[in-house]
Amino acid sequence: MSDTGQYRSRRLVADLAGMVRLAYKALGEATAALLDIADTAAENATAAEKALYELREEIEDDASVVPADGSPTVDPRAIVVGVHVGTDVECLAALARQLVELAWARQSRQPLPSRLRLPLQGMGNLALTMVGKAGDVLESRESEAVADLLGDLHEIAQRQRLLYRRMLAEADQADQTDQAEPGDVADATLLSCCYQRCASHAVSLARHADLFADFMPTG
Repeated sequence: MSDTGQYRSRRLVADLAGMVRLAYKALGEATAALLDIADTAAENATAAEKALYELREEIEDDASVVPADGSPTVDPRAIVVGVHVGTDVECLAALARQLVELAWARQSRQPLPSRLRLPLQGMGNLALTMVGKAGDVLESRESEAVADLLGDLHEIAQRQRLLYRRMLAEADQADQTDQAEPGDVADATLLSCCYQRCASHAVSLARHADLFADFMPTG
């Protein structure tokens, strides 16, 4: 690859990594708005909206990130990888939007009970860590991190199953006075699914990002 091609391919990687960082920010702010019990939920939701807007702007400018003109100065393999990474980022943006909308919908309601909120916080933090790791793989092209992410994906699935078991066990105890409201159960289920999907997209991002290491020098 020519020096110009290497430069443009590296620029492509940097731009894609920036999009992943914005997705991480939007997801983090939305999670804080949903699960933090401080009085900053509305502020966090607004920050999430801003981060999501910035991410959407980046996605709309995707034509400048992934050249559509077949420019020979960019390795075609980088364009293929870039398209797949961009698709995963779009999916993360959609999940962030779902979280933001749920955060706004819950503004006038009580926080989720701690027995649901705490497991969800664990899932959310792990999913965010995975998205961050995927961004690191893009920038460093260190394939070892992909195996770590696969382990994290298994952990997310385990936590989701434990949460479901807890909710089902509680539903069987009809005389329990502090049962979670049906709306809380529905929101907790939706949140766990969102975080599981975030984790899956993080793994997909890392796998595609790892392909850069096959044809781009790390120096």
